Amino acid sequence: MAESTRANLIKKEGLASLAALALLGLAAVFYPLAPVSHAPSDQAQAPWIFLGLQELLRYLPVRVGGLLLPGLGLALLALLPWLARGGSPAAPSYTRPRPLDLAAWAVLLAWAGLTWWAF
Repeated sequence: MAESTRANLIKKEGLASLAALALLGLAAVFYPLAPVSHAPSDQAQAPWIFLGLQELLRYLPVRVGGLLLPGLGLALLALLPWLARGGSPAAPSYTRPRPLDLAAWAVLLAWAGLTWWAF
């Protein structure tokens, strides 16, 4: 019986992925990384996009400002499709903002404010 196109494609892509992984492993064995260079003793500065997070870390403990708050923000972003109200997105009608909408805007503005303040 003839093999389906999808099964054939999956086999070819799997074989190509394994070959690429094997080549990467061989390259890692024969060409190891250079020794780790040590950063200067002064404080490191994050790129501008992380300045809000760095400002949070100045005033809050690491677990709160570095893990809990960003994690909650990402979880909120992931849950927004399920929390959004129904209706046609093509022609939304104006209604009063819900508390979740206001909280999302407050978090966004606080994050932008912290980034602006740190910059």
